[in-house]
Amino acid sequence: MRQWRRLAFVALMLLSMLLTACGGGSAQATTVLKIADYSPEQKAFHEAVAAEYHRLHPDVTIQWQSTAQAQYLQSLPLSFQSHQAPDIFFYKSQISPELSMSFLLKQGWIRQLDPTGNPDQSFLSRWSSGMFQEGINEHNGQVYGFPFTDNVIWGPGFMFYNKSLFQQAGLDPANPPTTWSQFTSACQAIKAKTGKYCLGVSLKGTDFQRMWYPIAGSIMTDQFFDYKTGTFDLNNPQLLQAFSFIQSLYQKGLVAPGVNDKTFSRQQLASGQVAIYFDGTWLPSTLTQLGFPESQYGIAAPPSPDSGPRGAEAILNTQNVYWVSSQTQYANQAWQFLQWMTDPTGFFAKNYLKDGFGTLAFADNKSLITDPAMKTMEQIVASGLRVNYPEPLLKCPDLAKSQAYSKAAGTKPNGEWQTMVDAIVKNTPLKPGADQLVVQRQKTFLDTLQQEAASGLKVSQSCFAFSNWNYNENYTGGY
Repeated sequence: MRQWRRLAFVALMLLSMLLTACGGGSAQATTVLKIADYSPEQKAFHEAVAAEYHRLHPDVTIQWQSTAQAQYLQSLPLSFQSHQAPDIFFYKSQISPELSMSFLLKQGWIRQLDPTGNPDQSFLSRWSSGMFQEGINEHNGQVYGFPFTDNVIWGPGFMFYNKSLFQQAGLDPANPPTTWSQFTSACQAIKAKTGKYCLGVSLKGTDFQRMWYPIAGSIMTDQFFDYKTGTFDLNNPQLLQAFSFIQSLYQKGLVAPGVNDKTFSRQQLASGQVAIYFDGTWLPSTLTQLGFPESQYGIAAPPSPDSGPRGAEAILNTQNVYWVSSQTQYANQAWQFLQWMTDPTGFFAKNYLKDGFGTLAFADNKSLITDPAMKTMEQIVASGLRVNYPEPLLKCPDLAKSQAYSKAAGTKPNGEWQTMVDAIVKNTPLKPGADQLVVQRQKTFLDTLQQEAASGLKVSQSCFAFSNWNYNENYTGGY
Protein backbone atom coordinates (compact mmCIF):
# COMPACT_ATOMS: atom_id res chain seq x y z
CA MET A 1 0.00 0.00 0.00
CA ARG A 2 2.77 2.39 0.94
CA GLN A 3 4.62 1.47 -2.25
CA TRP A 4 1.52 2.23 -4.30
CA ARG A 5 1.07 5.66 -2.64
CA ARG A 6 4.72 6.47 -3.25
CA LEU A 7 4.42 5.57 -6.94
CA ALA A 8 1.22 7.59 -7.26
CA PHE A 9 2.87 10.66 -5.71
CA VAL A 10 5.87 10.39 -8.06
CA ALA A 11 3.55 10.04 -11.04
CA LEU A 12 1.56 13.10 -9.97
CA MET A 13 4.73 15.18 -9.63
CA LEU A 14 5.98 14.09 -13.05
CA LEU A 15 2.62 14.98 -14.59
CA SER A 16 2.72 18.44 -12.96
CA MET A 17 6.23 19.10 -14.25
CA LEU A 18 5.20 17.96 -17.72
CA LEU A 19 2.18 20.26 -17.79
CA THR A 20 4.28 23.23 -16.66
CA ALA A 21 6.94 22.55 -19.28
CA CYS A 22 4.26 22.36 -21.97
CA GLY A 23 2.66 25.59 -20.88
CA GLY A 24 -0.19 23.99 -19.02
CA GLY A 25 0.77 25.61 -15.69
CA SER A 26 -0.66 28.91 -14.53
CA ALA A 27 2.71 30.43 -13.49
CA GLN A 28 3.91 33.20 -15.80
CA ALA A 29 7.44 34.56 -16.10
CA THR A 30 7.67 38.26 -15.22
CA THR A 31 9.99 40.80 -16.83
CA VAL A 32 11.23 43.48 -14.45
CA LEU A 33 11.76 46.71 -16.38
CA LYS A 34 13.87 49.24 -14.48
CA ILE A 35 13.45 52.97 -15.13
CA ALA A 36 15.57 55.67 -13.49
CA ASP A 37 15.35 59.46 -13.31
CA TYR A 38 15.66 62.32 -10.81
CA SER A 39 12.04 63.30 -10.18
CA PRO A 40 11.37 62.12 -6.61
CA GLU A 41 8.42 64.51 -6.38
CA GLN A 42 6.68 62.25 -8.95
CA LYS A 43 7.05 59.08 -6.87
CA ALA A 44 3.31 58.51 -6.34
CA PHE A 45 2.64 59.18 -10.04
CA HIS A 46 5.32 56.70 -11.11
CA GLU A 47 3.85 54.08 -8.80
CA ALA A 48 0.43 54.63 -10.39
CA VAL A 49 1.96 54.32 -13.88
CA ALA A 50 3.69 51.07 -12.90
CA ALA A 51 0.49 49.64 -11.42
CA GLU A 52 -1.58 50.54 -14.49
CA TYR A 53 0.96 49.12 -16.92
CA HIS A 54 1.22 45.89 -14.89
CA ARG A 55 -2.57 45.61 -14.92
CA LEU A 56 -2.54 45.78 -18.71
CA HIS A 57 0.65 43.70 -19.06
CA PRO A 58 0.79 41.20 -16.16
CA ASP A 59 4.04 39.76 -17.49
CA VAL A 60 5.90 43.08 -16.97
CA THR A 61 6.70 44.75 -13.66
CA ILE A 62 7.90 48.37 -13.74
CA GLN A 63 10.43 49.43 -11.12
CA TRP A 64 10.68 53.22 -11.39
CA GLN A 65 13.40 54.71 -9.21
CA SER A 66 13.68 58.48 -8.72
CA THR A 67 16.49 60.02 -6.68
CA ALA A 68 17.78 63.54 -6.08
CA GLN A 69 19.53 65.05 -9.10
CA ALA A 70 23.03 65.26 -7.61
CA GLN A 71 22.92 61.65 -6.41
CA TYR A 72 21.50 60.47 -9.73
CA LEU A 73 24.19 62.13 -11.84
CA GLN A 74 26.85 60.43 -9.72
CA SER A 75 25.26 57.00 -9.71
CA LEU A 76 24.30 56.73 -13.40
CA PRO A 77 27.88 56.33 -14.76
CA LEU A 78 28.66 53.87 -11.97
CA SER A 79 25.65 51.74 -12.93
CA PHE A 80 27.00 51.39 -16.48
CA GLN A 81 30.50 50.66 -15.26
CA SER A 82 29.19 47.85 -13.04
CA HIS A 83 26.82 46.57 -15.78
CA GLN A 84 23.80 47.25 -13.60
CA ALA A 85 22.31 50.05 -15.67
CA PRO A 86 18.53 50.59 -15.78
CA ASP A 87 16.63 49.55 -18.89
CA ILE A 88 15.31 53.06 -19.51
CA PHE A 89 16.96 56.13 -18.03
CA PHE A 90 16.77 59.91 -17.96
CA TYR A 91 19.70 61.96 -19.22
CA LYS A 92 20.02 65.56 -20.36
CA SER A 93 23.41 67.20 -20.89
CA GLN A 94 23.87 70.19 -18.63
CA ILE A 95 26.22 71.82 -21.16
CA SER A 96 24.76 71.04 -24.60
CA PRO A 97 21.27 69.50 -24.19
CA GLU A 98 20.79 69.19 -27.94
CA LEU A 99 23.92 66.99 -28.05
CA SER A 100 22.80 64.59 -25.31
CA MET A 101 22.42 61.77 -27.83
CA SER A 102 25.91 62.35 -29.26
CA PHE A 103 27.40 62.14 -25.76
CA LEU A 104 25.48 58.97 -24.89
CA LEU A 105 26.46 57.29 -28.15
CA LYS A 106 30.08 58.14 -27.50
CA GLN A 107 29.79 56.57 -24.04
CA GLY A 108 28.13 53.50 -25.55
CA TRP A 109 25.17 53.81 -23.17
CA ILE A 110 22.19 53.77 -25.53
CA ARG A 111 20.54 51.76 -28.27
CA GLN A 112 17.72 52.54 -30.70
CA LEU A 113 14.23 53.09 -29.29
CA ASP A 114 12.67 50.50 -31.57
CA PRO A 115 14.82 47.35 -31.80
CA THR A 116 14.64 47.75 -35.59
CA GLY A 117 15.78 51.37 -35.37
CA ASN A 118 12.86 52.58 -37.47
CA PRO A 119 9.63 53.20 -35.56
CA ASP A 120 6.36 53.20 -37.49
CA GLN A 121 5.04 56.52 -38.72
CA SER A 122 2.14 56.08 -36.32
CA PHE A 123 4.64 56.58 -33.48
CA LEU A 124 6.56 59.47 -35.06
CA SER A 125 3.36 61.34 -35.94
CA ARG A 126 2.65 61.83 -32.23
CA TRP A 127 5.02 64.80 -32.47
CA SER A 128 4.79 67.87 -34.67
CA SER A 129 6.83 67.84 -37.84
CA GLY A 130 10.53 68.55 -37.55
CA MET A 131 10.94 67.17 -34.03
CA PHE A 132 13.02 64.19 -35.16
CA GLN A 133 16.33 65.53 -36.37
CA GLU A 134 19.61 63.92 -37.38
CA GLY A 135 22.23 64.56 -34.73
CA ILE A 136 19.68 65.40 -32.02
CA ASN A 137 17.53 62.28 -31.66
CA GLU A 138 18.39 60.41 -34.87
CA HIS A 139 21.74 58.84 -35.77
CA ASN A 140 22.41 57.50 -39.25
CA GLY A 141 18.68 57.64 -39.91
CA GLN A 142 17.74 55.57 -36.86
CA VAL A 143 15.71 56.94 -33.95
CA TYR A 144 17.33 56.94 -30.50
CA GLY A 145 15.30 59.52 -28.57
CA PHE A 146 12.05 61.44 -28.53
CA PRO A 147 10.98 64.85 -27.18
CA PHE A 148 9.41 64.26 -23.76
CA THR A 149 8.30 67.55 -22.26
CA ASP A 150 7.12 70.11 -24.75
CA ASN A 151 9.50 72.97 -25.49
CA VAL A 152 6.89 75.75 -25.56
CA ILE A 153 4.85 75.71 -22.35
CA TRP A 154 7.40 73.71 -20.39
CA GLY A 155 10.37 75.66 -19.10
CA PRO A 156 11.53 78.42 -16.76
CA GLY A 157 10.49 82.06 -16.78
CA PHE A 158 7.40 82.54 -14.61
CA MET A 159 6.87 84.89 -11.68
CA PHE A 160 5.05 83.27 -8.75
CA TYR A 161 3.71 85.62 -6.08
CA ASN A 162 1.88 85.45 -2.76
CA LYS A 163 -1.52 87.11 -3.17
CA SER A 164 -1.95 87.79 0.54
CA LEU A 165 1.35 89.68 0.83
CA PHE A 166 0.45 91.71 -2.26
CA GLN A 167 -2.86 92.69 -0.67
CA GLN A 168 -1.20 93.55 2.65
CA ALA A 169 1.16 95.84 0.75
CA GLY A 170 -1.73 97.61 -0.97
CA LEU A 171 -0.97 95.97 -4.32
CA ASP A 172 -3.57 94.48 -6.66
CA PRO A 173 -2.88 90.73 -7.06
CA ALA A 174 -4.73 90.84 -10.38
CA ASN A 175 -2.22 93.37 -11.74
CA PRO A 176 1.32 92.27 -10.93
CA PRO A 177 4.25 94.46 -12.06
CA THR A 178 5.16 94.26 -15.75
CA THR A 179 8.29 96.46 -15.93
CA TRP A 180 11.55 96.52 -13.99
CA SER A 181 10.70 99.85 -12.36
CA GLN A 182 7.21 98.66 -11.37
CA PHE A 183 8.76 95.50 -9.94
CA THR A 184 11.18 97.52 -7.80
CA SER A 185 8.39 99.78 -6.54
CA ALA A 186 6.20 96.78 -5.69
CA CYS A 187 9.06 95.16 -3.80
CA GLN A 188 9.69 98.33 -1.82
CA ALA A 189 6.01 98.50 -0.85
CA ILE A 190 6.01 94.85 0.25
CA LYS A 191 9.11 95.31 2.39
CA ALA A 192 7.81 98.55 3.95
CA LYS A 193 4.23 97.47 4.67
CA THR A 194 4.58 93.77 5.54
CA GLY A 195 8.08 93.55 6.98
CA LYS A 196 8.73 90.59 4.69
CA TYR A 197 11.37 90.33 2.03
CA CYS A 198 9.97 90.82 -1.44
CA LEU A 199 12.02 88.26 -3.32
CA GLY A 200 13.48 84.82 -2.76
CA VAL A 201 16.47 83.99 -4.95
CA SER A 202 18.27 80.65 -5.04
CA LEU A 203 22.06 81.02 -5.33
CA LYS A 204 23.29 77.51 -4.53
CA GLY A 205 25.03 75.68 -7.37
CA THR A 206 23.22 76.52 -10.60
CA ASP A 207 19.94 77.47 -8.89
CA PHE A 208 20.40 81.15 -9.79
CA GLN A 209 19.13 80.16 -13.24
CA ARG A 210 15.58 80.40 -11.89
CA MET A 211 16.00 84.15 -11.46
CA TRP A 212 18.40 84.75 -14.31
CA TYR A 213 16.59 83.12 -17.23
CA PRO A 214 13.40 85.23 -17.09
CA ILE A 215 15.20 88.54 -16.50
CA ALA A 216 17.92 87.93 -19.10
CA GLY A 217 15.31 86.64 -21.54
CA SER A 218 13.22 89.77 -21.10
CA ILE A 219 15.97 91.98 -22.54
CA MET A 220 17.99 89.64 -24.79
CA THR A 221 18.38 85.87 -24.34
CA ASP A 222 18.40 83.23 -21.62
CA GLN A 223 21.34 81.51 -23.33
CA PHE A 224 25.01 82.05 -22.49
CA PHE A 225 25.72 81.97 -26.20
CA ASP A 226 24.65 84.63 -28.70
CA TYR A 227 23.20 83.00 -31.82
CA LYS A 228 23.25 86.29 -33.71
CA THR A 229 27.03 86.63 -33.54
CA GLY A 230 28.29 83.14 -32.69
CA THR A 231 29.94 84.25 -29.45
CA PHE A 232 29.66 83.58 -25.73
CA ASP A 233 27.76 86.51 -24.30
CA LEU A 234 27.82 86.99 -20.52
CA ASN A 235 29.67 90.30 -21.02
CA ASN A 236 27.15 91.58 -23.57
CA PRO A 237 25.93 95.06 -22.47
CA GLN A 238 22.30 93.92 -22.45
CA LEU A 239 23.01 90.96 -20.18
CA LEU A 240 25.14 93.15 -17.93
CA GLN A 241 22.11 95.44 -17.69
CA ALA A 242 19.91 92.49 -16.69
CA PHE A 243 22.39 91.52 -13.98
CA SER A 244 22.59 95.09 -12.70
CA PHE A 245 18.81 95.12 -12.27
CA ILE A 246 18.92 91.95 -10.14
CA GLN A 247 21.89 93.24 -8.17
CA SER A 248 20.05 96.51 -7.47
CA LEU A 249 17.31 94.54 -5.69
CA TYR A 250 19.96 93.14 -3.35
CA GLN A 251 21.47 96.55 -2.80
CA LYS A 252 18.06 97.93 -1.81
CA GLY A 253 17.60 95.13 0.75
CA LEU A 254 14.62 93.61 -1.05
CA VAL A 255 15.96 90.05 -1.42
CA ALA A 256 15.98 87.45 1.37
CA PRO A 257 19.63 87.03 2.43
CA GLY A 258 21.72 83.88 2.19
CA VAL A 259 23.15 81.53 -0.42
CA ASN A 260 20.08 79.31 -0.41
CA ASP A 261 19.10 76.42 -2.63
CA LYS A 262 15.86 76.12 -4.60
CA THR A 263 14.20 73.92 -1.97
CA PHE A 264 14.71 76.54 0.74
CA SER A 265 13.57 79.41 -1.48
CA ARG A 266 10.45 77.55 -2.55
CA GLN A 267 9.60 76.95 1.09
CA GLN A 268 10.05 80.67 1.74
CA LEU A 269 7.39 81.45 -0.86
CA ALA A 270 5.03 78.74 0.38
CA SER A 271 5.34 79.86 4.03
CA GLY A 272 4.86 83.58 3.30
CA GLN A 273 8.43 84.59 4.18
CA VAL A 274 8.89 86.13 0.73
CA ALA A 275 6.31 87.46 -1.71
CA ILE A 276 7.86 86.53 -5.07
CA TYR A 277 9.88 83.66 -6.48
CA PHE A 278 10.78 82.95 -10.11
CA ASP A 279 10.66 79.37 -11.35
CA GLY A 280 9.31 77.09 -14.06
CA THR A 281 6.31 75.10 -15.20
CA TRP A 282 7.11 72.39 -12.68
CA LEU A 283 6.65 74.58 -9.58
CA PRO A 284 2.85 74.33 -9.00
CA SER A 285 3.05 70.62 -8.16
CA THR A 286 5.87 71.34 -5.70
CA LEU A 287 3.93 74.17 -4.06
CA THR A 288 0.93 71.87 -3.65
CA GLN A 289 3.13 69.37 -1.84
CA LEU A 290 4.34 72.23 0.39
CA GLY A 291 0.75 73.03 1.37
CA PHE A 292 0.51 76.22 -0.70
CA PRO A 293 -2.64 75.85 -2.85
CA GLU A 294 -3.07 77.56 -6.20
CA SER A 295 -5.78 79.82 -4.82
CA GLN A 296 -3.19 81.57 -2.65
CA TYR A 297 -0.66 82.50 -5.32
CA GLY A 298 -0.61 84.15 -8.71
CA ILE A 299 1.50 83.49 -11.80
CA ALA A 300 2.67 86.19 -14.20
CA ALA A 301 5.14 86.84 -16.97
CA PRO A 302 8.48 88.25 -15.82
CA PRO A 303 8.87 92.03 -15.87
CA SER A 304 10.59 93.61 -18.86
CA PRO A 305 12.90 96.62 -19.19
CA ASP A 306 11.04 99.92 -19.15
CA SER A 307 12.47 100.79 -22.54
CA GLY A 308 14.92 99.58 -25.15
CA PRO A 309 15.31 96.18 -26.78
CA ARG A 310 13.26 93.11 -25.91
CA GLY A 311 14.25 89.48 -25.91
CA ALA A 312 12.69 86.09 -25.32
CA GLU A 313 13.56 82.73 -23.86
CA ALA A 314 14.64 79.96 -26.21
CA ILE A 315 12.60 77.17 -27.72
CA LEU A 316 15.13 74.47 -28.64
CA ASN A 317 14.83 70.75 -29.35
CA THR A 318 16.51 69.88 -26.06
CA GLN A 319 13.88 67.75 -24.32
CA ASN A 320 15.02 64.34 -25.59
CA VAL A 321 15.60 62.93 -22.13
CA TYR A 322 14.51 59.27 -21.86
CA TRP A 323 16.77 56.67 -23.45
CA VAL A 324 16.90 52.89 -23.83
CA SER A 325 20.03 51.45 -22.24
CA SER A 326 22.53 49.57 -24.37
CA GLN A 327 22.75 47.07 -21.51
CA THR A 328 19.06 46.19 -21.39
CA GLN A 329 18.10 42.57 -21.94
CA TYR A 330 14.52 43.64 -22.60
CA ALA A 331 14.71 45.87 -25.66
CA ASN A 332 11.31 44.76 -26.96
CA GLN A 333 9.60 45.29 -23.61
CA ALA A 334 11.24 48.71 -23.20
CA TRP A 335 10.02 49.73 -26.65
CA GLN A 336 6.50 48.49 -25.92
CA PHE A 337 6.42 50.48 -22.68
CA LEU A 338 7.62 53.69 -24.36
CA GLN A 339 4.93 53.34 -27.02
CA TRP A 340 2.32 53.00 -24.27
CA MET A 341 3.81 55.86 -22.26
CA THR A 342 3.71 58.30 -25.19
CA ASP A 343 0.11 57.63 -26.17
CA PRO A 344 -1.14 61.23 -26.69
CA THR A 345 -4.41 60.55 -24.84
CA GLY A 346 -3.28 57.63 -22.69
CA PHE A 347 -2.99 57.06 -18.96
CA PHE A 348 0.49 58.59 -18.66
CA ALA A 349 -0.32 61.80 -20.55
CA LYS A 350 -3.68 62.41 -18.85
CA ASN A 351 -2.37 61.90 -15.33
CA TYR A 352 0.95 63.71 -15.87
CA LEU A 353 -0.95 66.82 -16.90
CA LYS A 354 -3.70 66.32 -14.31
CA ASP A 355 -1.11 66.21 -11.53
CA GLY A 356 0.48 69.43 -12.81
CA PHE A 357 3.95 68.03 -13.51
CA GLY A 358 4.24 69.92 -16.78
CA THR A 359 3.33 69.58 -20.42
CA LEU A 360 4.29 66.87 -22.89
CA ALA A 361 5.62 67.09 -26.43
CA PHE A 362 3.49 64.14 -27.59
CA ALA A 363 0.19 65.13 -25.96
CA ASP A 364 -2.56 67.51 -26.96
CA ASN A 365 -1.78 69.76 -24.01
CA LYS A 366 -4.52 72.30 -24.62
CA SER A 367 -7.27 69.69 -24.48
CA LEU A 368 -5.76 67.75 -21.56
CA ILE A 369 -4.73 70.62 -19.30
CA THR A 370 -7.24 71.03 -16.50
CA ASP A 371 -5.01 72.55 -13.81
CA PRO A 372 -5.69 76.32 -13.51
CA ALA A 373 -2.00 77.10 -12.91
CA MET A 374 -1.00 75.25 -16.07
CA LYS A 375 -3.68 77.07 -18.05
CA THR A 376 -2.32 80.40 -16.79
CA MET A 377 1.22 79.50 -17.84
CA GLU A 378 -0.05 78.40 -21.25
CA GLN A 379 -1.59 81.86 -21.73
CA ILE A 380 1.63 83.58 -20.63
CA VAL A 381 3.69 81.59 -23.12
CA ALA A 382 1.25 82.45 -25.90
CA SER A 383 2.06 86.13 -25.36
CA GLY A 384 5.65 85.65 -26.55
CA LEU A 385 7.61 84.42 -23.53
CA ARG A 386 9.51 81.99 -25.77
CA VAL A 387 10.43 81.90 -29.45
CA ASN A 388 12.01 79.32 -31.74
CA TYR A 389 15.76 79.80 -31.81
CA PRO A 390 17.98 78.82 -34.74
CA GLU A 391 19.68 75.40 -34.52
CA PRO A 392 23.36 75.40 -35.63
CA LEU A 393 23.36 71.61 -35.99
CA LEU A 394 20.81 71.83 -38.79
CA LYS A 395 22.90 74.48 -40.56
CA CYS A 396 26.11 72.45 -40.25
CA PRO A 397 25.44 68.69 -39.69
CA ASP A 398 29.13 68.05 -38.94
CA LEU A 399 28.60 69.83 -35.61
CA ALA A 400 27.30 66.47 -34.37
CA LYS A 401 30.96 65.40 -34.45
CA SER A 402 32.36 68.68 -33.17
CA GLN A 403 33.63 69.20 -29.64
CA ALA A 404 34.15 72.96 -29.99
CA TYR A 405 31.10 74.24 -28.13
CA SER A 406 31.00 71.52 -25.48
CA LYS A 407 34.74 71.87 -24.86
CA ALA A 408 34.49 75.66 -24.50
CA ALA A 409 31.41 75.53 -22.27
CA GLY A 410 32.70 72.54 -20.33
CA THR A 411 36.10 73.93 -19.34
CA LYS A 412 34.46 75.58 -16.37
CA PRO A 413 30.95 74.12 -16.60
CA ASN A 414 29.25 76.39 -14.07
CA GLY A 415 31.44 79.40 -14.73
CA GLU A 416 28.62 81.81 -15.55
CA TRP A 417 26.70 80.90 -12.40
CA GLN A 418 29.78 81.08 -10.19
CA THR A 419 30.79 84.44 -11.65
CA MET A 420 27.35 85.97 -11.14
CA VAL A 421 26.86 84.57 -7.64
CA ASP A 422 30.31 85.85 -6.61
CA ALA A 423 29.41 89.33 -7.85
CA ILE A 424 26.13 89.26 -5.91
CA VAL A 425 27.64 87.96 -2.68
CA LYS A 426 30.58 90.38 -2.82
CA ASN A 427 28.50 93.25 -4.26
CA THR A 428 30.97 93.84 -7.09
CA PRO A 429 30.48 94.57 -10.81
CA LEU A 430 29.93 91.56 -13.04
CA LYS A 431 31.86 92.81 -16.09
CA PRO A 432 35.46 91.97 -15.06
CA GLY A 433 34.63 88.35 -14.27
CA ALA A 434 32.34 88.08 -17.30
CA ASP A 435 35.04 89.44 -19.62
CA GLN A 436 37.58 86.95 -18.32
CA LEU A 437 35.22 83.99 -18.70
CA VAL A 438 34.03 84.95 -22.19
CA VAL A 439 37.60 85.46 -23.48
CA GLN A 440 38.57 82.02 -22.17
CA ARG A 441 35.51 80.31 -23.64
CA GLN A 442 35.73 82.07 -26.98
CA LYS A 443 39.42 81.22 -27.45
CA THR A 444 38.80 77.53 -26.75
CA PHE A 445 35.77 77.60 -29.02
CA LEU A 446 37.51 79.18 -32.01
CA ASP A 447 40.76 77.25 -31.60
CA THR A 448 38.88 73.94 -31.52
CA LEU A 449 36.76 74.87 -34.54
CA GLN A 450 39.92 75.72 -36.46
CA GLN A 451 41.52 72.40 -35.54
CA GLU A 452 38.40 70.45 -36.48
CA ALA A 453 38.09 72.27 -39.80
CA ALA A 454 41.72 71.42 -40.55
CA SER A 455 40.95 67.74 -39.86
CA GLY A 456 38.18 67.76 -42.46
CA LEU A 457 35.01 68.64 -40.53
CA LYS A 458 32.80 71.23 -42.19
CA VAL A 459 32.53 73.52 -39.18
CA SER A 460 33.24 77.18 -38.47
CA GLN A 461 32.01 80.05 -36.33
CA SER A 462 29.56 80.95 -39.09
CA CYS A 463 27.65 77.74 -38.29
CA PHE A 464 26.61 79.39 -35.03
CA ALA A 465 25.83 82.89 -36.35
CA PHE A 466 22.39 83.99 -37.58
CA SER A 467 22.84 87.72 -38.01
CA ASN A 468 19.42 88.43 -39.55
CA TRP A 469 17.51 86.90 -36.65
CA ASN A 470 16.07 88.97 -33.78
CA TYR A 471 16.02 87.63 -30.21
CA ASN A 472 12.26 88.07 -29.76
CA GLU A 473 11.20 86.54 -33.09
CA ASN A 474 10.71 82.95 -34.18
CA TYR A 475 13.56 81.89 -36.44
CA THR A 476 12.21 81.24 -39.94
CA GLY A 477 15.34 81.76 -41.99
CA GLY A 478 15.99 78.16 -43.01
CA TYR A 479 19.34 76.40 -43.05
